[in-house]
Amino acid sequence: MPASELPRGAYVRDFNRFEQKYLLRSDDAQALAADLAGYADPDPHSGTEGYAIHSQYWDSPELRFFWEKLDGQKFRRKLRLRRYALGDEAFVEIKQRIDRTVQKRRARRTVAELVALFDRGELDAELERAETDPVVREALVLCREHRLAPKVAVSYRRRAWFARFETDLRITLDTRLMYDASALDLARPFETGSWILPPELAVLELKYNQRVPLWLVALVKKHRLELVRFSKYCAAADLAFHGGRHALAPRPR
Repeated sequence: MPASELPRGAYVRDFNRFEQKYLLRSDDAQALAADLAGYADPDPHSGTEGYAIHSQYWDSPELRFFWEKLDGQKFRRKLRLRRYALGDEAFVEIKQRIDRTVQKRRARRTVAELVALFDRGELDAELERAETDPVVREALVLCREHRLAPKVAVSYRRRAWFARFETDLRITLDTRLMYDASALDLARPFETGSWILPPELAVLELKYNQRVPLWLVALVKKHRLELVRFSKYCAAADLAFHGGRHALAPRPR
């Protein structure tokens, strides 16, 4: 949801949230979108081409969050700052996983406020003391505790749908996944980065609270979608800092 949809300082908690990700070719996405039309409504911000997302991921000097993911720790967190398109507002987001469930907390600020508050890891103590939002305060504690700084920026285009009858179900389709480990200014997102996935590939994600409905299970089977374990941040960090040797960016069979 674009930042303009939430009041200032609002944050969302999604408990017992599950995610499943599938790899498919972009050319096949149109057929899938046509089938989804019978069961889900497009996010009004998607249009026909989707909307741009730019995320700045933070980590410790030793890449603590990256290694927690690779080690398969049951409890782990990651911090990111996220902009939708090139709007003047952005989110502080803490994404937390406990075993198979996901919890996400977010707070909205202007881009200028976030740049001033976080300032690429050099935190402003006066601004920090004045902060009252619980999500932002938690993010600042994480920054100090783990010496976090921006490590990788990731951008992509997203189309999204809301299930018509299953109110907890959201479906997203991400294309043109790119990263940059040097252009880390939230106010000036990179324009041309390196590919996380080949441009002909897309990632479909199902986000739900209880279970995937039978109609969606049938569509997954019909389109022969390939279930993958995939983290945009970890795949980008692997490529940026380890030459991709951990092979975290999935490839089709």
